[in-house]
Amino acid sequence: MTREAGLRKLAVLDGFSFFRDATAEMRSAVESAGNALELPPGAFVFRDGDRCDQFAMVGRGGLRVFKTAENGREITLYHVQPGQICLMNTLSVFLGTPVRATALVEAPLEALAFPRAVFLEWLRTNDAVRSFVFAAMAERLFDVMTLVEEIAFGKMDVRLAHLLGRRFANNGLPLREISTTHEEVAAELGTVREVVSRLLKEFERLGALETARGRILLRDEAVLRRLGQPPASAPDQDAPGPSR
Repeated sequence: MTREAGLRKLAVLDGFSFFRDATAEMRSAVESAGNALELPPGAFVFRDGDRCDQFAMVGRGGLRVFKTAENGREITLYHVQPGQICLMNTLSVFLGTPVRATALVEAPLEALAFPRAVFLEWLRTNDAVRSFVFAAMAERLFDVMTLVEEIAFGKMDVRLAHLLGRRFANNGLPLREISTTHEEVAAELGTVREVVSRLLKEFERLGALETARGRILLRDEAVLRRLGQPPASAPDQDAPGPSR
């Protein structure tokens, strides 16, 4: 392994607390076992029904994990960012079962992949690895449960405003503009483009943002934040509400 390859591995691994805190022996074992994985935007890491034989740790870039219905509509389950692992990948490796979703690379991906046998041995023998993996799985499961709650009980305008608020927040590095299309936003929310377009026009009328081709510009963060707040009292569940 070249010095450059070794440094790139370490750059990925240093984003994970269990590795930073590991013994020198464990750090060496993890570094040696990892295989570099680099994929461009638009590449598939796995598709629904695939069986994963390697456990992946993301160091740079990101993934979108989603389900596709028979009619072609998509809904995003969660995103995988640097320093994170993928719930579907982990479960497939751990259980030896096919994944039930698809993972698509959103930004140039650098990750390390570990053989299933090595991963299972670490889970069996290393408390730090086991604690990290189970904590990460629990956090991702909470994200999915939150999504289910939003779909079951949330209004689409609130969900849209909340999504855009997260995108503009950009992990603590605020943005005034994001590059996306109405179709991409609809796929995130599990709805259709027409619903998203109508709601974005309303947000624009209220002064929260401005839309342009392939872009959404933030105009008033306070207005967008207010739109992302659920109503003080829930509407009658039996009464028809806004499109979802």
